[in-house]
Amino acid sequence: MTDPIAPPAAPRDRAARLREAIDRARRGVAARLDAGAGGLAACRALSRAYDDEVRALWDDAVRAAGAEARGLALVATGGWGREQMCPFSDIDFVVLAPRPEADAPRAVADALLYPMWDAGWRVGHAIRAPRDAARLARDDLPTATALLDARWLAGDRAVADELARATARAVARDRNTNDFIHRLAAERRARHDRFGASLYLLEPNLKQGIGALRDLATALWAAQARWGVRSFDDLVALGELSARQAGQMAAALDRLLELRARVQLAAGRATDQLTFELQEAIAPELYPDATLPEGDARPAVAPAVEALMRDYYLHARAVTQIAERVLEYALVPPRRRPRIARIDPSFVAFNGKLSSRDPDVFAQRPSEMVRLFRVAAELDMPVYAHTADVVAERLAQRPDLLTGDREASRLFVDALIDPRDHRRPSLLEQMHGLGILNSLMPEWAPCTCRVQHDLYHVYTVDQHQLYAVALLKRIARGELADRAPTVTEAVRAVRRPVSLYLATLLHDVGKPLGKGHAEKGARLARAIAERLGVDAEDVDRTALLVREHLTMAHLSQRRDLSDDAMIARFADRIGDEETLSQLFVLTFCDTAMTAPGNLTEWKGQLLRELYVKARAYLRGGDAAADGDAERAARRLRELVRMQVVDEGIGTEAEVDAFFTGLPDRYFAQLAQRQIVEHFRLARAYARSDAPVELSVHRRKGHGHTEAAVVSRDTRGFLTAVAGVLAAHRIDILGAVVGTRRDAPGGDPLALDVFYVRDAQGRAIPEDDPRWDRVRADLCGLFDERGLRVDEAGRLIARRRPPSGLKPRVEPAVPTQVTIDNDVSDDYTVIDVVTQDRVGVLYTIANALTELGLDIFLSRVATEGNRVADTFYVAAGTPPRKIDDADRLGAIRAALERALRREGADR
Repeated sequence: MTDPIAPPAAPRDRAARLREAIDRARRGVAARLDAGAGGLAACRALSRAYDDEVRALWDDAVRAAGAEARGLALVATGGWGREQMCPFSDIDFVVLAPRPEADAPRAVADALLYPMWDAGWRVGHAIRAPRDAARLARDDLPTATALLDARWLAGDRAVADELARATARAVARDRNTNDFIHRLAAERRARHDRFGASLYLLEPNLKQGIGALRDLATALWAAQARWGVRSFDDLVALGELSARQAGQMAAALDRLLELRARVQLAAGRATDQLTFELQEAIAPELYPDATLPEGDARPAVAPAVEALMRDYYLHARAVTQIAERVLEYALVPPRRRPRIARIDPSFVAFNGKLSSRDPDVFAQRPSEMVRLFRVAAELDMPVYAHTADVVAERLAQRPDLLTGDREASRLFVDALIDPRDHRRPSLLEQMHGLGILNSLMPEWAPCTCRVQHDLYHVYTVDQHQLYAVALLKRIARGELADRAPTVTEAVRAVRRPVSLYLATLLHDVGKPLGKGHAEKGARLARAIAERLGVDAEDVDRTALLVREHLTMAHLSQRRDLSDDAMIARFADRIGDEETLSQLFVLTFCDTAMTAPGNLTEWKGQLLRELYVKARAYLRGGDAAADGDAERAARRLRELVRMQVVDEGIGTEAEVDAFFTGLPDRYFAQLAQRQIVEHFRLARAYARSDAPVELSVHRRKGHGHTEAAVVSRDTRGFLTAVAGVLAAHRIDILGAVVGTRRDAPGGDPLALDVFYVRDAQGRAIPEDDPRWDRVRADLCGLFDERGLRVDEAGRLIARRRPPSGLKPRVEPAVPTQVTIDNDVSDDYTVIDVVTQDRVGVLYTIANALTELGLDIFLSRVATEGNRVADTFYVAAGTPPRKIDDADRLGAIRAALERALRREGADR
């Protein structure tokens, strides 16, 4: 693009006229969209408004240039050339001239540019001779694609036609378009990498993302270069696309343009990012009837946003699949005889790809659609694109074609449990993309492209379940044996894999039905399993696994795993070791595939602990008996005593004194090394004037750091530590709170362990300078009057970095407080789910302290921008669980009030 040299002043009234005309046209876009005209019609109307204004400028400029303007032409390129202008799109044009270096072309271009700039338009332009422009297109892909979109606006039309012919020759160099197609494909891959290598981004780019507008344009550029067509409908006439595929591309273009236009109108500027803020701004207009079901506590806008994003993903998915096909079909095949090898009566290998011998085989025997992928797995061979299209077309015409087909069902179950499917995307995903899964399991269809409006569930419901199965197959192939030996061992121990694989595929099939999706999904899974013809035992286990698929994650992350009675109740509920192993593996895959990095080492450790303890109970039958807990505590005491004496840390008498007043629960919650460290800190505390002793141990392989703390047992101590850690941007994953109540010759002693990581989710080294500051701040909370819990809150406020930036809008997380008095015999268990922010654990713990409650165990889980914190609490001396209904109600109200107040202060 060239720039003018001397900017002559443009008449202000002309710039004002342009500005007013385009503002009026933008308002027209909004009016047309609201009237249901569609994105393409609205954007075409805006493009033509630009046409009218620019042609008027052109006419004035050409008159001023006189005879020297003969032979000039004006062409629009880019989105303007395609007549797809959105409200704040750039405009791009080329002035075509036989002699671009002459004065007249420059004068005409300047006469166009300055009024546009004064009107606030963003403009890209060039002055070129037609052949020079086409010559640039030979080696410069952006120039080539811009010129393929060139549309005559004014001037000598023959010159514009010359540009079109020269461009066509340039992109089909030596009458072979393959080089151009390969460059288009390479640019597409690089763009996807740059803007997010997933179709299912939470905040997709409507122009540059996978399946977005640029992918549509890329497919059409390839078609133009290969076949000289101007639309996808032209490809139907040539037999290169079906009418259904062309219709999908047209519908996607219309919808994507509408979304892009609405996003820009809502933002009041040029933007292509469908951010959470803009999703919430435009979704209610598009889906006014989307409402929350009764009892759903999420924000009211969530159903409309989920409908919007599902619609977007469905269109983007179609664009991705069809654009891939067009790019493949557009390549000119080599001039040699194709290599064809017979495989069986239905299929052949065609140039190394699996193809049908006769497309009618799928009409005669629909189950061959599924067997196609069984053969692909056996031969490790890709499926030929044309054959895949035949399958997709057949199922689009008859969506129920495979429903209840016994042979197709048998083949599908075989494919599902076959661990050899190592491709990315997997063969199962490819089958889903063609409609096979929806046809076999109509209940699965509503999961397709369905989203949840939060930061925790990154993938659509269907992709999440498919990714979980893919991970299960990796485990079955032994690929995770070094990193995840326990789950690998569990998979190898499974005797009846059908229920495991089927439940993994269907565990969220109830999500489209709303609240209580596990129970609803279990009913759907049972119906699907029965229709697929699996054995009755596997049907029952599949339904049970789907019903319980949330249980292990919930118990491991939010409950006291040292509570043998809780372990026993869970194991009895699951029933047998085979089901337990399958549920453990399903939970592992589900948690890992909810979001990248979601299955942290900490969560994995807790899940393994629950599995191992429940398995031990099922094998022994009475592993939760009180006598076992007492024997385990005695054994651990003896091991600690031996280590302390052997390493010269202390004497047997000192160890026995340390043990006095420690309950068996303390020994059930901590490992030998942790108890030894507490002993060392308690000894140092007794000999020091410092009010707190702290040590840290980085558990590198586990992804977190342990911070052991010893101090005088004071109500609010957990609150104080939580506040100090939050002030230093240290996240708490969990806490074990221990108390030695009958300390000889002194006050009760707090013996706590905090499992922490940094804000990026990494373990914090022992030599990190933050620990010295944490130690100093903890000691600074004490004075002669005792612990100043409020000072921890002031530390958070002081350390919170100020920002003048507008807070990023994220899906809101409603605060929910639930109280469980049944899960533990000794404690009241309080679960709090709320929006994540700095200091939220401090706020909750502080509220509990002010209510006169002692916290004995805390578990913290962060899920996207949501935290799920659990507290085991008691009150009184000796501490007891709270049974009074009025007090429980007051506790819930006080927590909700504290979190509301703290959230409003942000």
